[in-house]
Amino acid sequence: MKLIYISEVQTGLVLVRKRAYAKDKDAHKYTMLTLKSFDPKGWLNESELDVFFSKEKLENKYLTNKGDIIIRLTNPYTAICINDKQEGLVIPSNFAIIRLKGQKFIPEFVALFLNSEIIEKKFFKSSISTTIPLIKTKHLRDIDISEKPLALQKKIVELNQLQVKEKMLLSRLMKEKEKLAKASINKIIIEG
Repeated sequence: MKLIYISEVQTGLVLVRKRAYAKDKDAHKYTMLTLKSFDPKGWLNESELDVFFSKEKLENKYLTNKGDIIIRLTNPYTAICINDKQEGLVIPSNFAIIRLKGQKFIPEFVALFLNSEIIEKKFFKSSISTTIPLIKTKHLRDIDISEKPLALQKKIVELNQLQVKEKMLLSRLMKEKEKLAKASINKIIIEG
């Protein structure tokens, strides 16, 4: 089943059309997704979000909603699923928005599917060969996704969520160990 039959696929907002300045009286302040905010392992790094000032109130179709699947259109082609704590973020035009229509698929499962090695290879093949390889929304719409029972999709999602939590914890642990090592080295250098 092609993605176009189970979802609506569109690109995000072209920012220059709506950009205002912080000092403008009528500017609307939003938090915005950035390329850096998409961890290649499939989660949103909220410390890398940015601020965007719009000269007018933005349409809801350009803001994240729970269950949206947002995918980077540039390499690495990472897809993430938006949860309820990540709603209302501006989606720039270097991302595609996938909004499921029915109940046959779980958004987290579709994001996992889009992050799979098989799909990643298809993205590389279909990306436009310019200085920055870019996938078109047409290629996204034409991706075939096999229908799995909802119970199986849920099990796959749960297994992945455990793996992601473990990776995030390990990443934090590594950062803390680096801080500890640097502090120890600095202490030895200063005292030594």
